[in-house]
Amino acid sequence: MTWPVPYLFICGGLFLLGLILGRFLNRCIIRLPDHFHVWPAWKWVASKEERVGHYPKSSWHHALPVWGTSRIIGRSPFSGRRKLSREPWLEILNGILVVITFVCLMPPEQWGGCEQASVVSSFNAQQLFGWQELSPLFCWGRFIFFLILVETLFVATFIDFDLWIIPDGVTVPAMFVGFIGQFLGVGFFMLPVWVQDPSMVEFSKQLFPVLELWPQMGYFPQWILYNHHWHALAMSTAGFIVGGGIVWAVRIIGHLVLKREAMGFGDVILMAMIGSFIGWQPVVIVFFMAPVMALGVILIVTILRSLSLWKFPAELPYGPYLSLATLFVVFGWQQIWPAVERIFMMGPLLIMFAGLMLVFLVMSLFALQLLKRLIGIEAWVDEEGGWRSADQLHFYMGNKNDRQPTDWKQRSWSGIAASRGKLHERHWRGDCR
Repeated sequence: MTWPVPYLFICGGLFLLGLILGRFLNRCIIRLPDHFHVWPAWKWVASKEERVGHYPKSSWHHALPVWGTSRIIGRSPFSGRRKLSREPWLEILNGILVVITFVCLMPPEQWGGCEQASVVSSFNAQQLFGWQELSPLFCWGRFIFFLILVETLFVATFIDFDLWIIPDGVTVPAMFVGFIGQFLGVGFFMLPVWVQDPSMVEFSKQLFPVLELWPQMGYFPQWILYNHHWHALAMSTAGFIVGGGIVWAVRIIGHLVLKREAMGFGDVILMAMIGSFIGWQPVVIVFFMAPVMALGVILIVTILRSLSLWKFPAELPYGPYLSLATLFVVFGWQQIWPAVERIFMMGPLLIMFAGLMLVFLVMSLFALQLLKRLIGIEAWVDEEGGWRSADQLHFYMGNKNDRQPTDWKQRSWSGIAASRGKLHERHWRGDCR
């Protein structure tokens, strides 16, 4: 397919926008973990960097993404803050992500293409609600809506890489955007809150007579057609409950059986946020696809380690795998849905199947523990309370204490650290300004 010139201009403009947003996201990655509560964290992101010490004034090109960022790697001329060498690359990566989001989610007729594309699936809002065509406002609004999800996952991933935590300042504001965006956007959903195959429902009623109480509704509840806003809110709420609930269930079961923390609470909030954007059916697919992503990454890391091509830590957090699986589901939904459609169209049998999967998880974990005992592997013993996500956050906050806890106005004096006997410590930490 030949891409028209306007389409290439739009992609180029969005790539530049992604670079600029990447500069801001780098700031979020550095600053959001500094505060536990949401509002102080975002106030800190929005605040100006305080110039400490005698640094030259910044030039205009230092504010440019990628090139300007690469010029100030090491020490920022704004404040002396250490700039990481990865920051220009993250800005480029974000530019690519913005373009991919546009290519995968924007229908061709909105940028001059000749192909008619389905927005999400055979159950999209255009077909359900009888819309003759999709307005540009709807299509661009849906693109911005899912772009916010992509950018949130971007920030959460690299904070989790750095600190093994996902702060509420990242996920909670995005969660509200998920609810409000779905309620106002009406048709942003990837699937209705419930879909089923009537023939499968009849078959299940023959197998289990108790299911005769299941209501007759066709392929989906008819109230969806007359309550657009409330359906969108119900879809988002169901995604929030299922996304957070499925990880919370694994967290509780893993703690009871394995006697250790199986999933961090930050992963629970992350999946609840993802569910508020994409709904409960896609978020279930994300949950089962994340381990596949983890195995693929572990395989690549193992190969690179064996070849000594790249140094990786011994362990990686789980949040990035959830984010990667979410991007895979959102971008490839038109190909993924036909492959899993029969599973989610089972009607009441789907609920029974979910219950059996939960029982199977418990039995599998008990079998794993029994196998470890038979081959002589000692069970996990948490003698000192373990190192949990809360401990990691407390440790990080302890390293972010105010080095100048005083109201004295002349904070730029470079001798404060020396006068307190902390100059050598700051040099050792590599953050002496």
